[in-house]
Amino acid sequence: MLIILHGWSDTYTSFKKLASWILKQNIYNDIHHIYLGNYVSLDDDVTFNDLVEAMQAAWINEDLPTEPRSVDVIVHSSGGLVVRDWMTSYYKHDTNPVHRLLMLAPANFGSHLAHKGKSFIGRVFKGYKSDKPFQTGTQILNGLELASPYSWELARRDLFGGSTWYGPGKVLCTVLIGTEGYSGISSIGNQSGSDGTVPVSCANLNASRLVLDFATDPQNPTARPMGARGVTAFTRIPLENHSTIAFKDNGPKNEKTFELILNALTVTDDSFDSHCDELDAFSSNARLDGEADPYTHGYQNTVVHLVDNLETDVKDYFLELFIKEQNNSITIDDSMTSILQENVVTKVHIYKENSAYRSLMINCSRLDELSPAISGPLCIAITALPDINQTKSVGYDTFAWDAIDSLKLDSNTRKQFFKSDRTVLVEFSIKRKQTEKVFSFNKHPK
Repeated sequence: MLIILHGWSDTYTSFKKLASWILKQNIYNDIHHIYLGNYVSLDDDVTFNDLVEAMQAAWINEDLPTEPRSVDVIVHSSGGLVVRDWMTSYYKHDTNPVHRLLMLAPANFGSHLAHKGKSFIGRVFKGYKSDKPFQTGTQILNGLELASPYSWELARRDLFGGSTWYGPGKVLCTVLIGTEGYSGISSIGNQSGSDGTVPVSCANLNASRLVLDFATDPQNPTARPMGARGVTAFTRIPLENHSTIAFKDNGPKNEKTFELILNALTVTDDSFDSHCDELDAFSSNARLDGEADPYTHGYQNTVVHLVDNLETDVKDYFLELFIKEQNNSITIDDSMTSILQENVVTKVHIYKENSAYRSLMINCSRLDELSPAISGPLCIAITALPDINQTKSVGYDTFAWDAIDSLKLDSNTRKQFFKSDRTVLVEFSIKRKQTEKVFSFNKHPK
């Protein structure tokens, strides 16, 4: 059995063409749609929790199978977040009914359009066709925003938790995303490294997690990398945008897309590893073929969450990336640092509901080009407020050049830290200090 789950502001009718094509492939005898209701995701009161509850209710009402690995699922866009939330909310890794999961342009780690204003989204993409004019689904868009705590916590559950959800014997997940932007008026929403709606790096579930501890010993920060549990297949597809990859807007545009979808829906436990290798090879070739076009460069979505040693969000800070001169622990290579800031760190997005969360889009293609000219380490440092030297009471000691050290990445560790087409969740901690004036004891006079 196959379930097709649509995304934000869409309906099941958009996927009739995809369903009809799949039926002709003689893989399934029956197609069921999960109905979230027309434009229900454009209701400002609807949350992801509501969608997950509604999905479970619809699943039970339709008497769909609940046995482990008994159903295949195709999702598009934000539908990827819904199904991941639903799986980890109602099932365990070994009781989950999903067998094969095909994600078409999933917004697993957000969309660069989600934080845009209602007028922008309404005019350029959807218009105001909902039953509630001038509502665009505020709660859903908050979860879809880059660096959202929602996508961060969801990754903790299925990628970095105590159980393995993806891979042979588990969910056989394939992620396909295009590298082409929109045309016409919708092109105003295009961003390099995206399919027009979702950055390629935000679709890939093969994410990484990095714990940067500047709190325990500010002069000797430590880095602890962690890879995601399990494995998912991923590839980027030239010529496809966010709509055409899902058989909309006269898509697909790339003949290879048909084969890739068919392979994802017929892959087995035994063939999954080779399936992943084949998609990796296709993705690498597609990326190399597009190196001349900045739009199709490889990016890394680097999501930073800054807390202090008291586990309190630090919301006012500046993350610094700079290059030091070779064999010099103090002097910054101003020339290379300028090039880094202007050509490599292309976008910084601060999550609007909590500025402790931020997304940095790193152009890894440009960084690779610059690598031969970088002689010194690439450094990562932090400056945060309040500054204890100014408040004289509480805050962070980060402003003086020798107050806190930086994390230094040599050429080898730099290649491990920055990789194209993926998301890295960076948990950054610094030490909060208090002066003696904050609390004191006075002896009782005789």
